[in-house]
Amino acid sequence: MNLKEWCNLDEIVYSAETNEQYLQFSGLEYDKKNIENLSKMKFLISEIFVRSFSEPRILLLSSIENISESVTKPLELKLHDLRRTKIKSENFKFNGKQVNWNNWRQFNSNEKDHNKRKIVFDEFIKKTKYISPVINLRFNRIREIYDDFSDKLKGNSKTSFSPLDGYLNSEKITLSQLKGLVSEMGQRAKPLFMSELDLGNELIGKDPEYYDDFYFFRNRIFRGIEKYFLKINPVITVKKTLKSIGFDFSKIHFDTYDRPRKYPSPICFFVKIPDDIRVLYKNESPYFNLQSCYHETGHAIHASSIDPELNYWEKYKFSMGVAEIFSILIERLTENPLYLKDIGITNNKVLSEVVLKNRFMELFFVVFYTANSLMKIEFWNKNLSIYETSRLYEKLIKKYMGLEVPGEYWMLHHILPESIMYVPSYMLAAIRVAELERYLMNRFGEKWWKEAKAGKKIKEIMSKGERINLKEFSKLDQNIFMKEISSP
Repeated sequence: MNLKEWCNLDEIVYSAETNEQYLQFSGLEYDKKNIENLSKMKFLISEIFVRSFSEPRILLLSSIENISESVTKPLELKLHDLRRTKIKSENFKFNGKQVNWNNWRQFNSNEKDHNKRKIVFDEFIKKTKYISPVINLRFNRIREIYDDFSDKLKGNSKTSFSPLDGYLNSEKITLSQLKGLVSEMGQRAKPLFMSELDLGNELIGKDPEYYDDFYFFRNRIFRGIEKYFLKINPVITVKKTLKSIGFDFSKIHFDTYDRPRKYPSPICFFVKIPDDIRVLYKNESPYFNLQSCYHETGHAIHASSIDPELNYWEKYKFSMGVAEIFSILIERLTENPLYLKDIGITNNKVLSEVVLKNRFMELFFVVFYTANSLMKIEFWNKNLSIYETSRLYEKLIKKYMGLEVPGEYWMLHHILPESIMYVPSYMLAAIRVAELERYLMNRFGEKWWKEAKAGKKIKEIMSKGERINLKEFSKLDQNIFMKEISSP
C-alpha cells in the first residue's frame, strides 16, 4: 500500500465514523456497534501507517492519536451513556424530563430559583463518582499508548512522548511558551474580572457563587436584552451575511431541532471536507443561539472552503488552534455594534449592553480557560490521578477566578473529560482572531463583512487547510486581544 492508497482508505473510514457520531450527538438513532467497528478499522489503518511510514509527521502523530482514540472508544461511549443515565437530578425536571447532563445548561438558563440550580449542581458533583473511574481508565490507557510509540516519535531519545507532546507538536509551540502565554493572560484578566464579578447582583440578581458557572453567566446576563433578538433567525441571518461576500452554503447542513438526547453544546461535524459539513445546536437563549450558530458556522465555512485538491492530511489535519480561528471570527460579529445595527438591532442602550457584557464574558473566558488549560497541561505533564487533578483544578479556579468551586466540576465539562487537550486552542485562537480582524479592518474597512474582497481573502486563507500561513496576519501577540477586553 502506498501513501495515496492509505489516505483514500483512511478518509473513507473517517467519513463513515463521523457520520455515525453526528447521528449520536444529534440525538437521532445511531448504531453503537458501527461506531465500535469503525473505530477498530481506524485502529488497523493507523497501525499500518505507523508500521509503514514516518512521514508526513503530521499523519504519524494523527495515527497515534487515532490508535489511542480507537482503543479507548468503548470507554468513551460508556462515558456518554453514564453521563446521560447517571448524571441526572432526582428532584427537578426541565420540559417534562429529568434534569440531566444533556439539558443542564438549558435548565440553568431558564430556572429563576437560584437554590434549585445549586441543588442540581451539588447533585451532579456528587454523581461524578459514576464517571470518574471511566475517565481515569481512558486517560491512563491513552498515556500508555503514547508511551508505547515513544521510540517511533522521538527516535533514539530515551524520553517518553506524551499526549501533551503531540499537542505541542501540532500547535507548533513549546511547553514553556504555552504555559507562559496562558498564565500571563489569566493574570492580566483576573483583576478586571474580579472587579466586574462584584457587579454580580446587577448581572444575575445576587452575589456570584460556585454553582454560577461560565455557561450560566453566558446565558443569563443577556436576559434583559433577549427580546431584541427574538425575531432574528440565526441560520437565515448568518447565511445572508456570508453569502453576500461569496460563501457557498450548498455543502453545509444545519440541525436546530431540540431532541432529548441531543448534545448540549453546539458542534460542527466535518463528515467529508469540503463536501459534507453539518452543524447542530439546540435552543438555550435568543442571544446565545445567535452566538453559537455563528461560531459553528465559522467552522463550517472554513471546512467547506478548503481546496479539494490539497493532500489528504492538508485538508483534515490542521491544528485545533487553527480550527477555532474562523469560528471565533464569525462569532465576533454578534458582539460588534456596527454589525448588529446591520441586522436590525438599533437600540443604542442595547448595543452598549452587548459590548459591556461581552467584555465581561471575554474576561470570564480568559480566567476560566486559563484554569482549564493549565489543569490539562499539568494532568499530562505530571501524570496526575483524577483525585489530584480535581484538587489542582480547585486551586487554579480559586487562583484565577476567585471562587471556591468543587474540583470535580471539570468532569462535568463538555471538553475537559473527553479531549486529550484542546482547551488551550481556544486561547491561541482568540489571540489570532483579534490579529486577523485588525488585519481585515486595515485592508477592507470597519465593515469588512460587507466587502466581497474581504470574503475572497478569508476564503483564500481558509483554503490552504493545514498549510495556512498564520504569519500573514498573526504574530501570536496577546496584547491586541487583551487590550480589547481590558479597555472600558
